[in-house]
Amino acid sequence: MGTRTYKSDEFDRFSEREARKREWYEREMKKKRQALAILIGMGLAAIAVLVVIIVLLVKLFSPKDTAEVENNLSNTPSGEISLVDNQSDDAIYGSGSGSGSGIIGTTSERGLIVIDAGHGGYDSGCISATKYEKDIDLDIALVLADKLRDKGFGVYMTRTDDSFVGINDRADLANKCEGALALISIHQNSSDKASDEGVEVWTSKTDENEQLAQLIVDEVSSRTGAINGGVKTKDNLVICSKAEMPAVVVECGYLSNKREAQNLSDEAYQDKIATAIVSAVDTFIPPKK
Repeated sequence: MGTRTYKSDEFDRFSEREARKREWYEREMKKKRQALAILIGMGLAAIAVLVVIIVLLVKLFSPKDTAEVENNLSNTPSGEISLVDNQSDDAIYGSGSGSGSGIIGTTSERGLIVIDAGHGGYDSGCISATKYEKDIDLDIALVLADKLRDKGFGVYMTRTDDSFVGINDRADLANKCEGALALISIHQNSSDKASDEGVEVWTSKTDENEQLAQLIVDEVSSRTGAINGGVKTKDNLVICSKAEMPAVVVECGYLSNKREAQNLSDEAYQDKIATAIVSAVDTFIPPKK
């Protein structure tokens, strides 16, 4: 087959057509690239907006849980920590009793016990049908303070009202109590199983901690009739592992259990718990001869 020979004007028209085709193709490709870039930009912007919305929603609706409380290092409100002892408000001395700064001493006969009412303020703790854990913790802690004073102990309370104290601050406050003999933190338990019940005492694993914990859980179980859940140890339990004295967390009962929640809200039952803890402390720290 022979090769076709174009005349000059035909070749020019052919070249023009090819040039127009190339220009059209390049314009179309440019439009597509621009459209793709716009779509990618809009997609990234939408993802960024969605991330911001999710973060805001999480912050808005997330409860102030134990993890946040444990990470709080300096949230103790000034003026909301008070000192109490077995004789008068002036019997425990320290520079900065409002914020827990300085060293706190005691002139009491048998030494100083630190009582920590769990949770407080915006941190409600567990919730029963009628009461917040923070309120029951404080009720029991206040009764316990009175009973310890009657036994000759000085008492330092990390809170005496509905105020928030960070978990690290609680241990720090206890460590600033010169010669403190023990730290007792009052809490209530909760479970997904409504049938769970009983008293437990948590602590970090040392001989003194476990001895005090065992005395308390046995006494509370015996005096209240609650199931003895025993002593539980946990190395990273902040308030116990950071405290420089024997320290325990008393889980007095389960607010998720209807019957036990009613007991824990009852003043007479709270008095039994406090009496049991005092008896355990009295055994752990016998009177001086």
